[in-house]
Amino acid sequence: MNRKTLRAQTILYHNEVVNLEKSLYSLYKAVKVSKEKGGAIEFIDVYYGDASSEPILSSEQINAFNEKFGEYLKVTYTFFGFNSGTSKGQNIMFKDCTTDYFMAYNPDVIVCADYFIEMLKPFERMENVGLVEAKQSPLEHPKEFDVLTGIEPWGAMACVIIPTEVYRELGGLDEDNFFLYCDDVDFTWRVRLSGRKVVYQSRAFVYHSKHVDNDGHVVPTNAELYYSAEAFLFMCHKWSNPALLKKLIAIYENGTVHQKKALAEYRRRKENNLLPTPLDKDHKITTFSGFGYSKNRY
Repeated sequence: MNRKTLRAQTILYHNEVVNLEKSLYSLYKAVKVSKEKGGAIEFIDVYYGDASSEPILSSEQINAFNEKFGEYLKVTYTFFGFNSGTSKGQNIMFKDCTTDYFMAYNPDVIVCADYFIEMLKPFERMENVGLVEAKQSPLEHPKEFDVLTGIEPWGAMACVIIPTEVYRELGGLDEDNFFLYCDDVDFTWRVRLSGRKVVYQSRAFVYHSKHVDNDGHVVPTNAELYYSAEAFLFMCHKWSNPALLKKLIAIYENGTVHQKKALAEYRRRKENNLLPTPLDKDHKITTFSGFGYSKNRY
């Protein structure tokens, strides 16, 4: 198999160092397995962009990571000095990327041993694949996908691999409108709008830690509650769904504190002509379903 180069990139925000090391170890083992089995990935570059209020890693810790894992990966660390959010942070780090593939992932993700072998298979067996998404555990996303091909309506970017040329061609994530939420839905819809496929690879497992309550429901932070509400408004506008946008506005007007704040920001941007130009007016790509972005399996 032809060797391929890959950069794995993630944005830090007050993460625990012990969890970063666990994630690095899983990447190290996955590259080792790929090389031993004749896979395309034999070494990767890992780029950390730190959006925390203070640096969470020292040069000594980075050196220790590189000494421990240096056989199969190299860690590079950049402290931003401001809270970039996910999309802007990824775009900042990506600018000098020259590898064949670009992996965007959450910093605490633990990948399975065959991760790189399985994640590259859709690129090998299908044409025009623009993004491959890994299967998350213990909470799998409920959105539908074709069980034979893995083709799906959009991809969650907690752990994905993208051809570098695709990310660059599409201008990366929309940092102007999606600070924390829906940057992945928007990007993967743009991947599909460009004529490429978004593929769910169920054979590539990753562990993605979630904070859940006693009933098994994910417990969101205040930031997640606000930015998810804001992003929903921008998604409805950008992806040409005025009917759903009207419903949302009616709900937010008498909604939670976070929803009212999000609506105020939407109205401010609208008044100052700061909203994005609507896309896909014929709805060839978008798959809004009720108050979701696609039909769910469960």
